[in-house]
This record gives sequence, C-alpha cells and structure tokens, in this order.
Amino acid sequence: MLDLSALPVVDVHCHPFLNRGSVTPEEFTNLTAFGGGSPRYMEEGGVDVTDTVLAELQRVKRDTLYFRRMVKDLAIFFQVEPTVEAVVAARNHAVAAGYTEYVGRLYADAQLTTVMFDFGMPVPVLDKRAVKAELPIEVAPIFRIEPLIADLLKEEIGWSEFRRRYDDTISHALTHGGYRGLKSIIAYRTGLDISPLSRTADQGYQALDAIRRGLGGGSMKKLRDHLFCRAMELAMEHDVPMQVHTGMGDFEVNLVLCRPAYLMDLLRFPTFRACRVLLVHTGYPFHGEAAYIANVLLRVYCDVSEGVPFAGHAARRIFREVLELAPLSKVVYGSDGFSLPEINYTSAKLGKQALAGALADIMAEGMLSEDEAFEAAELILSGNTRRLYQLD
Repeated sequence: MLDLSALPVVDVHCHPFLNRGSVTPEEFTNLTAFGGGSPRYMEEGGVDVTDTVLAELQRVKRDTLYFRRMVKDLAIFFQVEPTVEAVVAARNHAVAAGYTEYVGRLYADAQLTTVMFDFGMPVPVLDKRAVKAELPIEVAPIFRIEPLIADLLKEEIGWSEFRRRYDDTISHALTHGGYRGLKSIIAYRTGLDISPLSRTADQGYQALDAIRRGLGGGSMKKLRDHLFCRAMELAMEHDVPMQVHTGMGDFEVNLVLCRPAYLMDLLRFPTFRACRVLLVHTGYPFHGEAAYIANVLLRVYCDVSEGVPFAGHAARRIFREVLELAPLSKVVYGSDGFSLPEINYTSAKLGKQALAGALADIMAEGMLSEDEAFEAAELILSGNTRRLYQLD
C-alpha cells in the first residue's frame, strides 16, 4: 500500500474553533461526535431528557466507528490506553501546557498544513483574528451567505437596499475581508432544486415583497434561490469558488432535496458554467451523482468531507466510488471538522489511510502506476485545493 504519511494535507471544508481549555470526557464526546441527537433537540421534540437519556446519548455517540477510531488515533499520539478517559486526561494536560503548541504537534503528526474554515458556524460567528492567533497553521476563511440573508431579513428595508447591501457585503468580504470563497447551505433551508431562471431580479423583488406582506406561497424559497444565483454571479465576478452543501448533514436536513442531481439544470445553464463550484460532502450517500457531475461539467469539483471521517470505514469506499467518474484533478480532501482540533486530526489520518487503500485497489486493477497513484494522492490531499483556491 502507498505510504502517504509524509504528504501535506489541506482541509478544504471545516469550521473554526477556539481553545475551550480542559473538557470532561462527556463534553469531549458531545463536542466531537456526529449524529446521535442532542439534549436540546430532544427537549424541543417533547422528550424528557433524564439522566438515563443522557447516558444513552453518550453510549450511542461513543459506539460509532468514527469515534472509536478517533480515540485510538489520539491514544497512539499520547501513548496512553485507548479509552476516552485516558485520552481526555492526556489532552487536557497538553492543552494546559500550551494550546497552540499542542495543536501544532497534533497537526504536524498528520501533516495538516492548512484549514479552510466556513465561518458561518458556530453562531455567533467567531472572530477571525482570534482563531488565527491560536492556530499554528495556515487559515483560509470562507464566507457563508445564509447568516447575511438572515440579518438582512430582520431589517425593515426594501428590495433595492436589500440587494445593494447583499452585494456590497459579499464583495467587501472577498476584496477586503480576507475570505477566499463563498459557501451556501441552501440545501438545509429550501433544497437544491434551484431553477437557473431564479437569477432574474424580478424574482428577488417579488419574493421579498411577498415575505414582507406575509403572503407565503413559497416566497422564501424564491428569495433564497435568487440570492443563491446572485452569489454564484458574485463568485464569478471575484474569481473565487462557490461551495455548496450537498447530501448528509445534521438531523434536520432534508436529505431527499440535498441530492447533487438537483443542481444539474443550474450548473449547466450557460450563465453559471464559468463558476467554479465545490460540491461539499460529494452529496454522500449520493456521491456517485456528484462524481458524474464533476466528470461532465468542467468547473465542478467534489469534496469528500463528512463522509470522511464520520462514515468511518466507508471512507475507502467513498474515495474509490468518487474516483469511478470524477477526474483525479477534481477531487479534494476535507473533514467538516468543528468545535475541537482533534476532529481535523483524526480525519486527516483516516483520510490518508482510506485514500491509500482506494488507490491501491485501483493500482491492482492496472489503471494507475504507483507513480501515478502517488501523484493523485498529492493532488487530492492538497494540490487540487491549493490550485482551486489560488492559495499559492
């Protein structure tokens, strides 16, 4: 199998965090686990969150293969027993001795050199300077459009002012705010079935007017679809990529309307063909659709985040299946890590292992030489992202 351990890693999609200091094993579990619900959402659903329920949540979260893999990776790093309690104790000791130094050693072990943070989560938005000051690696911020839309909807302003402030805020973020691209989670809000004709200014005007008058009738979807199209136009004007959430996400996501295939009409529409679009999460579990779109549309790319690491042992299969159709130069690595630096770390370790395994399978089938496979790994782990976002 290929040895990819020394290759640098650029994490194309993840979320910022600040030093939380020491955490309990329970806090560590809640902050790093994917899925399994949460006490807040259960309470909102009418569930009585007792100590018994909380204990069940902890067990469920710790029983995912991803979480158990992360504990093992960290146990090896700290040279302790592979238990949550031992790992958290060692982690807290390292953090107390110097958080930035600890993260530096952690990320150096995985050769994680760059993180591209979507600053739209957590809310309230973290200060970019504070985040960068704590991390000893390159931080490239991404601007999410949904918080801006939410803020503008709270203002008593008409369409002309709404549209001007929307455009000006995004343009300023890209030209003076240090942001390297745009991101949308419209899949969470109203789905990916976006008509390219939504770009007309009349749709934005009519939709906002209907919202202000409480008329409903799908007006919020019409407004969001229009603003999404406008964001793509601004991405083209500023020559930056547009990230689009596709596929799996938190439990409230409408998975049916998150399929990448819904974007085909929009992405192949002449106006938008010049936009460089990154299909975040490759639409997992519909990643075959994303790979096909990346194959047939020149400026569409696939990001494997969230499937890696949260789908655990499926990571190797995800890489292999995405590479069935997506060109080697259009697949990028990401984690969707959040809240604590350890998620990005174990994702990079798992990502390298899974990619090495997938490429070994492809080599065994005679489709790539060892040199070609190693070159492909370099592209997927860092080279494609650095070129896509012009990081060099």
